[in-house]
Amino acid sequence: MPKGFHCGHITKRSYIGQYHRIYARSFKQLLDAEPANYILRVPELDEQHQIFKLIEHDEKWPRVMLFTINDQQIPVPLQLDNSSASNKLYLICPYCINQRQYLLATKKTYCCRECLNVHYASQSESKIDRLARRIRKQRRKLWSNDHIFINDLFESSGYFPKPKGFHFTTFIKKQFELINLETEYWQLAGKQLGIILNDLDELNRALTG
Repeated sequence: MPKGFHCGHITKRSYIGQYHRIYARSFKQLLDAEPANYILRVPELDEQHQIFKLIEHDEKWPRVMLFTINDQQIPVPLQLDNSSASNKLYLICPYCINQRQYLLATKKTYCCRECLNVHYASQSESKIDRLARRIRKQRRKLWSNDHIFINDLFESSGYFPKPKGFHFTTFIKKQFELINLETEYWQLAGKQLGIILNDLDELNRALTG
């Protein structure tokens, strides 16, 4: 049975990129704000997801944002994490009551990724896709987007010049790490190409039989 097919239908994953996110860091000023009605100026959200009432709650959750979506009240508490010097602010998911850096806007509510059961796109990537993304990410850290071949994996990082501001020893170390990743990438790519060519040969033999 082909991958992705089960009981006669195609299984589909939902991905986090399909939903708009609200981030806890955007609401830090509300900790000292007066209880009142507020609005999020976010064009991607409808009016019900933008308007909320800020209310006082208790010592654990000093402020709670109360949204009314489809006639249902959705409370989103704000909570400071006092375990570190940064006093990081979190949103509390209304369903699992866990601290989250962001919540996702659905048609009916706000909730966290786990409660909505959505995935990051990278979770569906193959090993070779993850390697390609990692190589490009490390290249951008070294050369930003200035190099013309920054995303071209046919070009080896071994030929890229040392960027300004990097100590030579540090650059050589990072360049060597990249070359090792690129070698691993092309070993996997070679295996995949071999499988494709073998399948084509078998198909041609079957057709010419």
